[in-house]
Amino acid sequence: MNSNKNILIFEPDSSGHHSSYLYHLIINFLSANYPYNLVVLVAPNFFEQHPQIIQETLSSKVKWMAFSDTEFSAWKITKAESVTKRAFFEWNLLRKYITETNASSVFLMYIDYLQIALLTQKALPCPVSGILFRPTLVNYPAHSLKERLNNFRKNLTLKLFVKSKKLDSLFSLDPFAAEYIKQNWQTNKVIYLPDPVQVYPSTKSSDDIKIELGIKENSKVFLIFGYLDSRKGVAEVMEAIGNISREKSQKGTLLIVGAWEESERVKFEIKLKEISKTSDFQIITKKTFIPEEDIQLYFEVSDYILALYNKHIGMSGITIRAAVAQKPLLTYNFGLMGKLVLENELGLIVNNDLPKKLETLLTEDIKIGNKQKMQQYANLNRADNYAKVILENL
Repeated sequence: MNSNKNILIFEPDSSGHHSSYLYHLIINFLSANYPYNLVVLVAPNFFEQHPQIIQETLSSKVKWMAFSDTEFSAWKITKAESVTKRAFFEWNLLRKYITETNASSVFLMYIDYLQIALLTQKALPCPVSGILFRPTLVNYPAHSLKERLNNFRKNLTLKLFVKSKKLDSLFSLDPFAAEYIKQNWQTNKVIYLPDPVQVYPSTKSSDDIKIELGIKENSKVFLIFGYLDSRKGVAEVMEAIGNISREKSQKGTLLIVGAWEESERVKFEIKLKEISKTSDFQIITKKTFIPEEDIQLYFEVSDYILALYNKHIGMSGITIRAAVAQKPLLTYNFGLMGKLVLENELGLIVNNDLPKKLETLLTEDIKIGNKQKMQQYANLNRADNYAKVILENL
């Protein structure tokens, strides 16, 4: 690496969206002439899981490093035990690697868990910045005493965190939270960050994909995409499908794409056997991790995108991919995603009426969403916009 200053990028998680966030940041960093180097610190299994990212980002201005196997094993243990233990452990790792890499600043790809450590531990030897994924400042109504107390605790911690001299800047994926902080907490530390989506040229037509997947002709296709755990709402969708008459169910296809959490897969298989006795709803699964360049194909062949997370806090790339494909998104009227769907006319809000909504979509041709607004929202969240916001503010 050359003699320019080093910025340490800290990302111990290699699952889900974490790899794509890193990839878009580094690729766009290399496409411009920024006056610093990146030292990218990741989990040891990142190199095995994402060799193409390493290969495409080889440069004298980027140095890839991994935690030791011992450190990574300890990190996984603390992650499972408690947020506080995880925070303190990561803080100590940061201190070690800042010194080892002679970093002039550090950027945390997921800073949410580090709030308590920054507030209570000795300051790191360089400025700290990062991405905040899950603020609950606006659009998160609390209906119980427990929820109100939890939101109060989280928001008070965040306020202290933002105002701390140890924090240099904070990038928020929630535009409403970013605006709230600027207006109410009198600080310019918080910057709105677009959620990155990169769409690659398609190598196959929608008809080819439909044939490959075995989707019935003239069927209405509903897509559930991503890592399939209890948050994804698969159980709720399956229950709703089971309540649709056999005659009407013949008009629908549920396409479930992504790697499964084992316990969730078992529950799905049991429910599938149950409803198949009374329903002709076609259910297709593709139980594997999908490379980023192929993801958009599944949105293109679908008619409706399901993002039925239960009380989901934060953002989801599904929202943007649906907008890119100009396909209506179905989500609950809760939190950031509900607000975005309503404000940008991205789809349909579901309350406690999922079976009725699915049945209506199967049997009627209804115009849902505003394609022009979908395109505007998709353009805002291009991967290069995301990277530029970070790289120009480090």
